[in-house]
Amino acid sequence: MRTTRMTERIEFYSMHNGKTEDGVPIEDLPVLEFSCWAELLNTPVREYRNPTTQVGFRKESPNFAIKFEIRRPIDSSWHVKWRDKEYEITGLDPDYDRRDLTKLECKVVD
Repeated sequence: MRTTRMTERIEFYSMHNGKTEDGVPIEDLPVLEFSCWAELLNTPVREYRNPTTQVGFRKESPNFAIKFEIRRPIDSSWHVKWRDKEYEITGLDPDYDRRDLTKLECKVVD
């Protein structure tokens, strides 16, 4: 396992319904599940074009590698927070053969 390259701290959040202090219901309240060290594999920046305005914009899609054996299984509906940005998990690829790494594909939340 290449833990020496795991230099980025990422956090996993699940989204739940909740209430404010005043009792007002809130949808998609982030709840921290856990955090861990990760290796940043690559961050492709893809360019997209808005079909209505024809204006181009960029989206970040970082890929991470984390330890295979972590505290709890990762749910693909969770979000990842890295460097103060929120990402959704688009791909989850555990290495069941060598059992050392799990790869995460993410994309920035709009």
